[in-house]
Amino acid sequence: MADFEYVNSKDDPEHYETTFAVFNDHRYPKNAREAWVPMVLQHGNIQTSISTLEKSGESMRVLGIGSGTGVGDCKLISGLLERYQRIHSTVVEPNKHHLRQYQETVSSTENLKKADWDWRQQSWDEFLTHRMEKNDSSKFDVITSVHSIYYMQGGLNAAVDGMVDCLKDGGVLLIYLEDNDDAFTEMSNWPWNKYHEENLSYTPEIRKSLERRGLLCEIAVFPEFCDVTNIFERRNERDARHLEDFMTHVVNFKERAPSNIYDDFMKRLQEPRTTYRENGRIIIDTNPTAIIAEKKSGCADL
Repeated sequence: MADFEYVNSKDDPEHYETTFAVFNDHRYPKNAREAWVPMVLQHGNIQTSISTLEKSGESMRVLGIGSGTGVGDCKLISGLLERYQRIHSTVVEPNKHHLRQYQETVSSTENLKKADWDWRQQSWDEFLTHRMEKNDSSKFDVITSVHSIYYMQGGLNAAVDGMVDCLKDGGVLLIYLEDNDDAFTEMSNWPWNKYHEENLSYTPEIRKSLERRGLLCEIAVFPEFCDVTNIFERRNERDARHLEDFMTHVVNFKERAPSNIYDDFMKRLQEPRTTYRENGRIIIDTNPTAIIAEKKSGCADL
């Protein structure tokens, strides 16, 4: 852990929301936040589940973990509604501002109103605790976890086990994440590692955990990058600081960090293995990873 007092941006939702918006303004391609959706919609188990549900008349149950403002989830639910009209969507999102934006999108979109919505302003761990207290053993046909697995308590194995136990036999699980193999995440985990005592490449560990539970996995990496030119040129100081804050997950990183830590951050950011120049811009790759898994019949819950 870096030797200075700091506030993690996840503990300041309003600041996080602001920095996230600036990051999105500098992230390309612009449809990056929903790139994972076709992987789910085109998965063979989705049509199999729909065929089964059509016979029973039951709703397809969808669980979104860390759904944010719903950019990807809304596209997913819209795609599912084109295939099957009975959709029950449970949204687990701890940030009240993001959840409100998601709800506003649903209330202003006619197609999305066709689904039944269950809104939960909770963390994943709070959601699981609530299920245990209510003795709720209901299962979901589709579960999506978007940039959330890092924040789940108990480590990767516990996080995977919790999601798998909520998934129906034949269900589809999508885990979308930044991996330590990309330059952006490496910078985010420096000079401290917020999620683990040592650096991990998340994807192999998650895959091992899923396969340990008997799930079949498919992995895809999506080309994506962030324009960080302004951090170096400071043409807009506000945006430059917000990009730094989002990258480090520290509120007011430039002001709070000792000069040697900030200087080291900038030095690392300039290294050829971290950023590169393209068409007059300074670019850092983010390249998120999607892990999609199917739960075979007979996979025992823990």
